[in-house]
Amino acid sequence: MLFILVMEAMNTIVSYACRVHLLQPIASQQAKHRISFYVDDVVLFLRPSYQDTSAVVSILEIFGHATGLKTNISKSSVTPIQCGESELVTIATLLPCEIKIFPCTYLGIPLSIRKPSNADLLPLVDKVVDKLSGWKANLLSRAGRLVLVKSVVSSIPIYIMMALELPKWVIKAIDKRRRGFLWKGQGDAIGGNYLVSWDVVQRPLQYGGLGVLNLEMLGWSLRIRWLWLHKTDVSRPWAGLPVQVHRNAKALFDVAVVSVVGNGKSMKFWTDRWLLGKTVAEHCPALIKLIPKRALKRRTVVEGLTDRNWVGDIRGALSVQVLVEYRHLWSLVEEINLQPDTSINIFGVSPDMKTWTPLRCKFFAWLAIKNRVWIADRLAKRGLPHPAACPLCDQAEETIQHILVSCVFARQVWTLIFHELGLLAIVPQPGCTKFSNWWGQSIKSVEKALRKGLNSLVILVAWEI
Repeated sequence: MLFILVMEAMNTIVSYACRVHLLQPIASQQAKHRISFYVDDVVLFLRPSYQDTSAVVSILEIFGHATGLKTNISKSSVTPIQCGESELVTIATLLPCEIKIFPCTYLGIPLSIRKPSNADLLPLVDKVVDKLSGWKANLLSRAGRLVLVKSVVSSIPIYIMMALELPKWVIKAIDKRRRGFLWKGQGDAIGGNYLVSWDVVQRPLQYGGLGVLNLEMLGWSLRIRWLWLHKTDVSRPWAGLPVQVHRNAKALFDVAVVSVVGNGKSMKFWTDRWLLGKTVAEHCPALIKLIPKRALKRRTVVEGLTDRNWVGDIRGALSVQVLVEYRHLWSLVEEINLQPDTSINIFGVSPDMKTWTPLRCKFFAWLAIKNRVWIADRLAKRGLPHPAACPLCDQAEETIQHILVSCVFARQVWTLIFHELGLLAIVPQPGCTKFSNWWGQSIKSVEKALRKGLNSLVILVAWEI
């Protein structure tokens, strides 16, 4: 049994000269001036006993006399967790403030002893819907809607995802709104409006996508932060508590982090990647099965190496394979020398290529590479009216690949453009049938200093054609 005390406002007005020692240098000039201090959203977890509650009340009073920060009880609240009637009477006597019902919400995060219910998370989906409804989507191009989806809509759930693992239904509901707004300008749209699958759209730019955040993977990445802080900042109040994250987040953290043994105090002997870049489980898969869960979670490298305490963690029957792995592990750890410092590195990826073209033109080029432009071939597959042949040359079926590089008219345009620049060698030839292949080969044939300009030119000419 315990209760949560949320102090929503602690405020005071104090003099520079008599209360704030750090501001004494300016007190001589502004001694008559006063400054207001506000501390909002302070939360305390307490046992519902008379001794603990009265002690906290006394501490707040002493703190108020020392600093001038007076607790505003009228704006504070008490939320009991599994408290009986007698405990509630004690709390109400010592803390005459509003009593709220648990589960509750603190700083926008639902607090509960169980997983958040659908009703707790539905406001997050509603927030996305409300944001979309305020935009004039019909007046925006797809490129403009893409910017809003990437920079605004995708950022709405980030705050709550840092603390909670969102259920799949929440992610699907948000993705449905993001996808519909991107392709149709609506929060909901039918499947025929989606030119490219959502999985492809969510890929990074360098892998052929549009860089729209994958919310599920983003959630894993955000919660890796807690694993990182658990390793690097032992001063955190929760540093000694287990950190619960999705198994994929833990796997991603293990892959992304390279550990140097250092002093071994912040590294787990059995589960961290400290032994030649691998975990003990990777070196000794049979031996690790004989280690109790308590030792797996708590044994640090420095504890394991001290007097070979790791040997005492082994429990159970020793098969031949286990003995072989035991000897191998013994030989590995005997070569480890602890150092006074510990370092952990996380490696990232390089950014994608940049151009000088408007985003709507780059969006078109991306669709062209994916064969998702609405012209004759795609219209024919859906039984919609379409020209029988290319309207520019009247020699072949109209496809996006034909229009951009195979069409006689298109090749003439490329020839005129590249002739002025002295780049006739990269003009699409009659046998060229794929826009992306020709573009990639053309870029490789010029100097690196010219590639950004050439990329911009290719996109703009393709857009005009």
